[in-house]
Amino acid sequence: MLQESQTKLIVADYPPLKPLRFGPFELTLANNRHFQTIGPLFLRCPESTRVPVKHIVPLADGDRLVIHDDQPRNWITGDRIAIFIHGLCGCHDSPYVKRAAMKLWRHGIRTVRIDLRGFGDSTLISQGSMHAGCSQDLRDVIDHVHHRLSPLSKITIVGFSLGANVLLKTLGEWGRSHPNFVDSAIAVSPPIDLLKCSLNLRRFGNRIYDAYFIRRLSRQLALRRRKVKNLVDNGVNPIPSRLIHFDDQFVAPVSGFSGAMDYYEHCSSGPLLQEVDVPTILVATQDDPVVPFEMFSEYRMSKSIELVSTRHGGHLGFLGANPRDPDRHWLDWRICDWIDRIDD
Repeated sequence: MLQESQTKLIVADYPPLKPLRFGPFELTLANNRHFQTIGPLFLRCPESTRVPVKHIVPLADGDRLVIHDDQPRNWITGDRIAIFIHGLCGCHDSPYVKRAAMKLWRHGIRTVRIDLRGFGDSTLISQGSMHAGCSQDLRDVIDHVHHRLSPLSKITIVGFSLGANVLLKTLGEWGRSHPNFVDSAIAVSPPIDLLKCSLNLRRFGNRIYDAYFIRRLSRQLALRRRKVKNLVDNGVNPIPSRLIHFDDQFVAPVSGFSGAMDYYEHCSSGPLLQEVDVPTILVATQDDPVVPFEMFSEYRMSKSIELVSTRHGGHLGFLGANPRDPDRHWLDWRICDWIDRIDD
């Protein structure tokens, strides 16, 4: 298991990447996992003067979603593209997505931020709803980016939380048959065992996150029931008040699963990690209140996956420092570092 001052690079069937050039995650603020998780949400994200181009992507089942394409001024066809996937209740404008994408854009990387079904600008466009196993949606976006935006570009995929599980599931399903233009991936705090994560949210101290998710999901479903014609819906009423019950009574049935246990079993990426062939960095914290860290030792990982762990950082927080970072968002700069070294 890697500690915060150590890294290990294991890559199969690819030229070795250059050694990691950054130091450990160092706390400059509180090491409380809840502060690390919630605190960054209240930090202002710098606004960009650029307005990304929106594309509507048709999906394999006839539905559609929205992506946000942000092309740097000096970017040319064939330069790298980074695709971002948000977490549960997130969108293209979530701070953890927006900050990292803006920094990559300044590095000359073209960024594409996905709004999964039912969130962000896909809220009223999609008839279906996102779920933890929507790997086909990600493949449809990747195909759209490759064929419509830049067929010559290499692609890095960056996933956060539930979006990171979708990413790892996609990579595992591909195995060695992945498209050669997808040459790297970064998965941050992925819930690779959905059942354990769901049960973890029922523990005292973590229930605040369960309450947050279900409140957001309930409001979103109520809005879409009023506004979206032909919404894929089973009419469950009242809307469940716990996440595991929401998964069991709404997400699973409308997504083709018999219930929460069936949904969790088929959509967890853990069993597929050993099949991943794309060089992938998996970032996790040992004090994550949403994704229990011990689950990462319970699944066999491909040699193409590099696990990087920090002792503190909460869930998608990583408020810390590195002597050469311009701000305290440690993870943002590591994403920039990791993508920079691919093309060095």
